[in-house]
Amino acid sequence: TASVKLVEEARQPEKAVSPKALHVLALALLLGLMAGVGVVLVSEVLDDFVESTYDVESGSGLKVLVNIPHVESKSRREIATASLLQRFSEVAEAFACLRSVLDSQAYKNQSKVILVASSLPAEGKTTTCCNLATACARSGQRTLLLDFDLRRPRIAGIYPMPPGARGLLDYLSGSSTAREELAYATDCPNLSVIASRPVTEASPAELMGGTKVEALIIWARANYDRVILDGPPLGLVSDSLVLAGLSDCVLVVARPSISRKRAVR
Repeated sequence: TASVKLVEEARQPEKAVSPKALHVLALALLLGLMAGVGVVLVSEVLDDFVESTYDVESGSGLKVLVNIPHVESKSRREIATASLLQRFSEVAEAFACLRSVLDSQAYKNQSKVILVASSLPAEGKTTTCCNLATACARSGQRTLLLDFDLRRPRIAGIYPMPPGARGLLDYLSGSSTAREELAYATDCPNLSVIASRPVTEASPAELMGGTKVEALIIWARANYDRVILDGPPLGLVSDSLVLAGLSDCVLVVARPSISRKRAVR
């Protein structure tokens, strides 16, 4: 048994003992801030896509020379010939700006033979080559555009090869065609093209290490004011490493939401 005795009547408290609103609010703000910072840091680590010029410049020590505006088009040829057929478009202006930068005193002595490369496919490398070559040719420079993307040649689809013409891969694999006969004129004045087409009998990896590649670029350097090389993606094959050693400079193309930061760097 137990004895229970009423000592004092219970009173209703004037304020609640729990929860303490100010403490809960301060704790919620602190936890929310910590969670937000954590989400940002995790997303920054996991999101490896290039979204701005900062993503390219940070960690590489290089500067972005030009930003090319996005073009809504399903036709590669339409975009690649924008500097020729849409002379007053934003794309044409952007490539004219790039050509002016390369012709400036800061880059003039190291931009006669230019290799245009990318880290992965579908980043705009070939369309950049074609538009830059057009911009150089329109400024009065004798320009030669070479398609060294021997596994996936695209320039012949933009500037069609004449009937019976030999491609670059044919020449490198042993064709007796003279270098002068490889280049053909285009609709753009001052612009000549040496295109390529797939050949199953030859291995591009073996041909790129041969003497014909170096001899061809030496010949192009001597006969043209500007030579632009469309090389394969740097992240897939080693062909562009060979071409880079024979070029004056390398332009790396990066496309937002497609290019990867680590691959570009």
